[in-house]
Amino acid sequence: MKTALTLSESRAEERRQNLRAAFRKGLSSVPNRGPDPPTPIVSIQGYQYLVDFGEKENTRYHRVSKDKTCSCGDPFCDAIDAVRQYLQAGGIRAPEPLDPAACPICGGKTFRDRRWDGRHTKTLGWRCVNGGLGHFLQAKAQRIQKNLAENPWLFPPVPGYPGVRRDEIMTTEECAAISRRVFEETGYDPTA
Repeated sequence: MKTALTLSESRAEERRQNLRAAFRKGLSSVPNRGPDPPTPIVSIQGYQYLVDFGEKENTRYHRVSKDKTCSCGDPFCDAIDAVRQYLQAGGIRAPEPLDPAACPICGGKTFRDRRWDGRHTKTLGWRCVNGGLGHFLQAKAQRIQKNLAENPWLFPPVPGYPGVRRDEIMTTEECAAISRRVFEETGYDPTA
C-alpha cells in the first residue's frame, strides 16, 4: 500500500504543476532543457571554433576561423571575442589547417580531394598533380611514422603503473617460439 509520494515522484509532480501553470499564463512553449548558458559555449569543429550563443539568439551558431573572421561576416562579432576569452582562459587551440598548395613529397601543385578527408583526424584530403593519390598517402604514412617515433607508449605510465611500450608487445610467432623452446627444455608435449 502506497501512502506518500517518493522524492522522484514529488519532483515529477512539481514539474507537471509548473508546466500547467506556465500554459495557463499563456506561454506557448517551455524549453525542454534548462536555461541557456549565460556565456557562449566554444568548441572546436575542424580547423575552426564553433560558438553556441543559445536558443534565444537569432543566429545561434557562429564559426570563427583562425584568422579572426566569423561566418556571419561581422568584423566585430561577439563570437570572435568569445573565442579570444576562451583561449585566454586556457582553452584548447584548433589544429592548423594543412596547406594543400604544395606537395610535401615533390613540391608540386596539389588540389583538394574531399573523398580522402580524415573523418577522425580532421585532415584535408588532396592529390598531387605529379604523384596523384600516392603522394598524399606517402605523406600521411610519414606523418604516422613520425608520431609513432615520438610516442612509443601503447599505454603511458601513470603513478603505480609502469605502462606498456609498443616494442614490448609480442607477436603470435614470438609466443609460439617461446612455448616451443619451453616444451623442448622440459620435455612436455602438449599434444600427447
